[in-house]
Amino acid sequence: MKEPSMIRFNGFDTSGLLRSVATLALAVTMAGVMISDADAQRRRNNNNEEDSEQNQAERVFSAAIGQIVLEAQEFQANGQFQESVTALTRALGNSSINPYERMISLQMRGRAYYEMDQITRAIQDWESAIGTGAMLPQEIADLQINIGQLYIAEGNYNSGIRALESAVAVLGNEGLNPRIMRMLAQAYAQAERYRDGVVWAERFWNAQARADRVRGDYSLMLFFYQQLERIPDQFRIIEEMVGRWPAEKNNWRSYASLLAQTGREQDAFEANKIMYINGMLTESREIVALAQYYSFYEYPYRGAVILERELNAGAVERTRNNLNLLANMWRQAREWERAIPVLRQLAQLSGDGDDFLKLAEALWQRRQLDEAEDAFTEALNRGGLDRPGDAWTLLGNVRAELGREESALAAFREGARYPYSRRTANGWATFITNRQRAARDRVRIREQVRQDECRFSISDLMETATLLGDVDENGRIVVDVPERCSDLYNVHGEQLSAVAEAEADAADAG
Repeated sequence: MKEPSMIRFNGFDTSGLLRSVATLALAVTMAGVMISDADAQRRRNNNNEEDSEQNQAERVFSAAIGQIVLEAQEFQANGQFQESVTALTRALGNSSINPYERMISLQMRGRAYYEMDQITRAIQDWESAIGTGAMLPQEIADLQINIGQLYIAEGNYNSGIRALESAVAVLGNEGLNPRIMRMLAQAYAQAERYRDGVVWAERFWNAQARADRVRGDYSLMLFFYQQLERIPDQFRIIEEMVGRWPAEKNNWRSYASLLAQTGREQDAFEANKIMYINGMLTESREIVALAQYYSFYEYPYRGAVILERELNAGAVERTRNNLNLLANMWRQAREWERAIPVLRQLAQLSGDGDDFLKLAEALWQRRQLDEAEDAFTEALNRGGLDRPGDAWTLLGNVRAELGREESALAAFREGARYPYSRRTANGWATFITNRQRAARDRVRIREQVRQDECRFSISDLMETATLLGDVDENGRIVVDVPERCSDLYNVHGEQLSAVAEAEADAADAG
């Protein structure tokens, strides 16, 4: 049997990733742009006090670079990203640019490159921005996360992992959140590094409150456990999914599939029954699979009832295979009367000798012998039977039951031509021959007994007539011959055969 499919992890949806990266990058970029002393002062007041006064003093713009950055910012706001790149490249070429200005310019140009789908250049600029040494730890971590996401979106999973783990190293456990854990788990999954990735997946899982877990979280965990063949963990996740979303078919299908894969076929059968009872099995192949389960577990009657109902309702396709399954289940359940209409339809649909043979067997079981003989004959005429000798032998049986012993013997002789059916066919032929011989012997013996009885009866009658003087006008003894003996003796007690013989001899002599 073919089993229902499992819930499989099919990769990660990155359709919304790059836009969120761009937005985050822009936020980081804009947060660092100081265009006035007042803004710079507010920014410094919000920074951690661990920054040195010298470092804070360096996080300002000169008038020349600040003006270029403002122009670039306006270009980007208007969607003029190539003009923004040109302006920021001019700023980066200024020999008087300080590390902070370089860092901001690289971040902004990287964002422009990203908007122009020049991802490699965007990553290079952002990595160079980190390399300026002008970024605060939190800023480095934020940008590393952006870089990591871009690497992942480009399919460079290992570089993405390194970028994300660099951010984790900066953030420490205190700054680590479930979102980053999930990113890392996904990246490891895409890189097919399942043993490393499951560590992050489980950290993410444990960090999420159960109420906050969404379907994708369960799929992620299930994917890792499937890849690592951790069966107990797969059961744990799927059973939790079934418990949380009991009305969803995919969860039950995954559960039934896992049960079947682990040799718990009976439990898989029960899971499929639950799905059917709750109206989850709506596809033809699903209902057929359930019916096959019933047949496999020796409940063919129930499986046939379900399959017949769904065929009549149009939920299951009326194909040859499905009709054959239904007919076989009715036969398995020995419900010959219900099997016969299906077998008729199947035989007419396919025209195959084997289907006519199944119809013939069912008709024979129902003692519809004349129709069974026709169906057996049709099956043999159409050919293609795996064991034609058996079909000839069965045809002989039908004919014997109909009292057509000579045609039955002819069928048995055909069956005896095949090694696998020879013994059975010859056995039936011998049985009929012996029965015919016995019948002939019984007739002969009955006749002999009648003749003996008549001889004794006529002898007694002759003695009595002699004593009583019962004679005719010619003086010959006359007896009242019993009707049962009238074909053997005349009224004078003479055997008719002897009289006829004497008359024949006299005629010959004359």
